[in-house]
Amino acid sequence: MNNDFKNNAIRGPINAFMFKVLSGYMDRLFGKSKRQLFRNHPETVVEIGSGTGANMRYLKPGTTLIAIEPNIHMHANLKKSADKYGINLEIKAIKGELIDLADNSCDFVVSTLVLCTVKSPEQCVKQIKRILKPSGTFIFIEHVKAQKNSILRWIQNIMHKPWHWFFEGCHTNRDTKQVLELAGFSSLKLVSYNLYSPFIPIVSQIRGRAIK
Repeated sequence: MNNDFKNNAIRGPINAFMFKVLSGYMDRLFGKSKRQLFRNHPETVVEIGSGTGANMRYLKPGTTLIAIEPNIHMHANLKKSADKYGINLEIKAIKGELIDLADNSCDFVVSTLVLCTVKSPEQCVKQIKRILKPSGTFIFIEHVKAQKNSILRWIQNIMHKPWHWFFEGCHTNRDTKQVLELAGFSSLKLVSYNLYSPFIPIVSQIRGRAIK
């Protein structure tokens, strides 16, 4: 992730506050899908871009979460969420492109609405693949570039610059679906859909599960 955005003295705290406030609403939007994707997760989970810990509600109490979160302004709320949900938390304030975990060491990696913000999604996914054990699982929910010539694509393009500046380097029109399709996973189950909400630039989304 881009630390220039993540540790900005103004945007960093504002986004940390917003993500915490919106946690309940985001659960209403994404909760059903996340509960299905997180089902039967192992004792240790690696999450890319843990934010303020919104996904901890889908983890079993006692789970160890290795949180890759470069925005230091998120860390206080991450710790509070871990206490609330009974999660054993290890925070790594590093970029998703530079994960310092060993090759073939992780069973389960999570990314939700994060690959839009990393500087190089290809490198981040490469790192996820590297740390996964053979047959390890990567689950994801991401917003993506809308269909060509659609109103959604037009809105994404118009909104990209201000959205990118305010929301921690988020790209409204990134083709994350193609990044995952070209990553070389042995299995990729991916669903494309529109999730309508007031956040129009992120209506076009994908979710799914990849196996190394």
